[in-house]
Amino acid sequence: MSENTVWCNLVRNENKNAENQPDWVAPPNTNAPEGKKWTIGVKIGDVWHNQAGWNELDEQGNIIGITIKMTPPSSSDDKPAAPQNKGFQNKPTYARKQSYKF
Repeated sequence: MSENTVWCNLVRNENKNAENQPDWVAPPNTNAPEGKKWTIGVKIGDVWHNQAGWNELDEQGNIIGITIKMTPPSSSDDKPAAPQNKGFQNKPTYARKQSYKF
């Protein structure tokens, strides 16, 4: 296979329950640990991408194509930083300050 070829496999999205969700998604990764819902991504260069597809319909509602979206994983720089206390309230300090005389 050529290194310039990108293969993208999609399956029907059995969990679609809203219009803005994709009609097609990456197939499940059978090597995922139990309880994890990993999917098989597409590697472009050195970066893995997630793929999804939406049906393109004609005026009668017939599928005439699929629009594919491939996105690299978002970096941690894009995510807001977690607060230092991880969302818990600060614990009050009940200890009283003592002064020692020597």
